[in-house]
Formats: sequence, C-alpha cells, structure tokens
Amino acid sequence: FFSPYSSDGAPKWTNCCLVSNATGSGRHAKTTEHCLDAGGRPGMGRCSWHDAPTIAPTLLELAKTGTIFDRYYVQPICTPTRGALMTGKYPSRLGLQHGVIGPDTPYGLPLNETLLPAYMGKLGYSVHGIGKWHLGHCSWDHTPTKRGFDSFYGYFNGATDYYTKVMSSITFSGFDFRHDTMGSDGKVEDKVLWSANTTYSTFLYTQQAKQVISNHDKSKPLFLYLPMQNPHFPAEVPSQYYEKYEGVVKDKQRRTLLAMVSALDDTVKAVVDTLKDTGLWDNTVFIFFSDNGGMLGIFSIGQINYPLRGGKATLWEGGIRSSSFIHSPLLKGGNVNSELMHVTDWLPTITHIGACGVETSNCTGPTFEDIDGVNQWSTIVGESESARSEFLVNYDQTDKNAAIRMGKWKLLQGFPGRGPWVPPPEINLKKYKEHMSHAGEDPWKFEYGRETETPRWISHHYKNKIQLYDVESDPYEKHEVSKENPNIVKMMLERLQVHKDKAVQPGNKDSDPKGNPKYFGGVWTPWLETC
Repeated sequence: FFSPYSSDGAPKWTNCCLVSNATGSGRHAKTTEHCLDAGGRPGMGRCSWHDAPTIAPTLLELAKTGTIFDRYYVQPICTPTRGALMTGKYPSRLGLQHGVIGPDTPYGLPLNETLLPAYMGKLGYSVHGIGKWHLGHCSWDHTPTKRGFDSFYGYFNGATDYYTKVMSSITFSGFDFRHDTMGSDGKVEDKVLWSANTTYSTFLYTQQAKQVISNHDKSKPLFLYLPMQNPHFPAEVPSQYYEKYEGVVKDKQRRTLLAMVSALDDTVKAVVDTLKDTGLWDNTVFIFFSDNGGMLGIFSIGQINYPLRGGKATLWEGGIRSSSFIHSPLLKGGNVNSELMHVTDWLPTITHIGACGVETSNCTGPTFEDIDGVNQWSTIVGESESARSEFLVNYDQTDKNAAIRMGKWKLLQGFPGRGPWVPPPEINLKKYKEHMSHAGEDPWKFEYGRETETPRWISHHYKNKIQLYDVESDPYEKHEVSKENPNIVKMMLERLQVHKDKAVQPGNKDSDPKGNPKYFGGVWTPWLETC
C-alpha cells in the first residue's frame, strides 16, 4: 500500500499496499489469446477475474475495477522473484537464479543490495512486512528489519505449516513464526510467537495487517508489503472455506486449493475495509501479483496453468506469466493492460509513486543506475507503451539452461523443465488426474513416452538445444520455429550472451549443521555473525 499525507492532513504522497501470493493457482483460457481464464496457481489460473469457479469476490471486484496486467512476468520460483522485486535486478546478477534458499543454508540476498523497503523508508514511509520472507536468514543482517522494514510479522522460510508453524528441511525441523522490530540500538528485537501455534496463519496475517493500518501515524505515508502464504504448499484450509465449494468442485485437491484462495480473499477484504475505515483508502495504490506459476505433477496441490504450458520451476509461460492487477481510487479503472511488464519493474515504479504520487509529469522520482527494472508508471496509467521490449527469463549455470524474451519472440536454451498442458478437472478429469498422479513418479517416461528418456538422456538431448516461439501469436508454445527464423535466433543468442556476461555464479550452499533449530530452542534463527 502507498498512503501519503502531509502533517496538515493534505495528501502529499501516496500509500501503497503490495500483496503477493505465494504460488499462483493457475488459469485456463476462454476465447482470446492473451486474456486467459483460470486454472491452477493464483497466478494465471485460479483467479476469479479469469472466470474460474474460485469464490473470491473482493479480488474479482478490485481487479475488474482496476487495471489487470495481462503480460506481467515473474521468475519461475519464489526466492528469485522476491529477490528481483526487492532489488530491481535479474536473479542471475544476485546469485539467486537456482532454486530457493534452504532454511539451513548459509547464504541470502546479498547484503550490498539496497532493497525496496529501504528506499521507501528514505522517502519518509512507515514500512511494514507481513507474511513470507524467504530471502535468507543465516545472519540477522539478512533478516527483514535489517533490510529496511520497521517491523516484520511472519516466517523466514518457505512451506511452513499453516497451523503448527513448523518448517522442515531435508535434515532439520523447527518453529518459524515471529514478530520482529528494530530497536533504538540498531539491533533486531526478535519475539518468537509460540502463541501462534494451532491458529491458521492467514487469520494472524489479517489481524496484524489491520493492527498496523489502524495504528498508523497519518503524518507519514504507509508502505505495507503483504506476501501472503496462501495458497502455497502445504494444502491446509479451515473447514468453513472448504465447505464453500460443496457441489461446485468435486476434486478434493482442487477444492482445497480454491478454498485457500477464498481465505486469501477474506484477508484482502479485511485490509481494504480497514484502509477505508481509517481514511487511508482514497489515497492508496493496491498492487497484487503471484510470485510464480502453479506447481504441476506429484507435488501439485491442484494448481493449473492451462492453457499455458508448464508450471512452477520451469521456463515455460505457465511458470512465469503471472496474474496481477493494480487498483486505486486515484486511477481510472476497468482496464486490461497488455503491455510487457516484469517483476523487476516494481522497484523503480513503486519508488516513483512514493516520491511523486500518481503524477506522471513534473516529477522524476528516484533514479537508478544499475538495475534491470524500468519505471512503468506512465504505461500503467495508459499514457505510453511499455518502457521495456525484452527481459531475461533466467540464466542458471547449474541447470545449464536460459531463456530470453524479445518483442514477440521467446528463446529457450537447454532443458526448460517439463512442459505439459494440464487442463483443470472441470475440462478433462482423466487427463488432469493422469498428470497429477503419474507425472511426479516417472516424469520423463510420462511426458516423452519412452523409458530410455531418463534424466541423463534429457540432459544430453537438451544440451544447448535451442527452441524459439512467437508467444504473441502462439502464447501456449505449441509451435517451435527456430529453423524457420535463424536470424532471429542469432540475434537473441547474442543478446542473451550480454546478460550471461553480467551474471554471477549461483550462491547456493550446502546445509550447515550449526543452523539446526535445536541449538536455538527449536526455532529457526540466524546462526552466524556473517554469511
């Protein structure tokens, strides 16, 4: 949220509420190529404004009376997306391009990077984070309140249980829920919230968001970062939400997923209502997006990205094309914006709003010399075309793959991940169940049809393999056209190399036994002075 008021009560800045949900639920298309419907991640598919059976009236109303971003892209998985959001840089420049940060691995978002909350604090904002961090906690310097937040309420890792607040790595388990503030001595005041055990975490985030807004000093603008847990794994939801889909969705897995989105919708409603009750809503900009596509295969909890190809942790459109919208009483609504946007664009865009409000003229806002994001505010308000024509999808030296988007073209190098088209059970129950039950057991055989096509075969077969798609005329990536367009391939490979030259090696590290929660009273806690 952005909400700006000067000391005399007159609007000066704009409040901002930035809501990100942890794993999209999917979407499926109706008739158009670009405005796709709902499917299986709260990204492109299981969102009510894409006409899914999701019961999420608040999100639906905000999206339809706001501006829906139809070509908004994120990273294939959560840590890289969060790093890109916070820095305005591609993850390959941060060492975050491969997988996610494990709870006992001694690395995180590099400390030499200034993050979005720190920039907003410099602009005079009260800055609060509620929900999921997942950008490293090996040292206290890596934690949210040391990176610019005045307070942080939530959990450091990923896939924490909604009720017990326990998060388990391959080696260790521990409690992961806290309320941190910054003390006057510059040290983090860490309060582990044992009392949160047994309470559904979404209810706690709702309560905390309402409290932050209600207690906000109106002499300052407010920036609220609300990275919600729903509907990330594990699939857990209170019965009152599950019962909403009685007779609507038969598949139990899908029903649970959609119920988790409905719980998220109630949080959004409570936040909006509290902003209205406190008089902040009329000067607030509300931004919503999913951090990656829905997971497919045996690890899915019912997400669908159909008719997009692939899902979470892949370079296909189903893994990176996100559901997103912006809403504000300050802006004209009822629009669909089909301009190209990327998650790195939020840093320069949000800081522009923070400095200038919703004005696009006579104010330049902060400038950044070495980021990949671009200020898209004039594009968002419909005054210009997108400020970008390309973006790096990802470059991963460990997986030996890469992808880049330039104009209508998308080039893939190496193995981009499994790329099935999985329909929701409402369209094809048999095919849905086949993918969800068998794909994870033997994905190579299931997708490619031969037992010989093992991971080793895939690695060899896809080594340096080039694929090219026109994702404007072929958004579902069904027609590979590299042979027909050798000059385009050559140009894009040259441009891709420019991004590779800027990349650093992945920062991933092995598990550190010193990070075992048993040494910290059973709690996931920073364990190193420096890392």
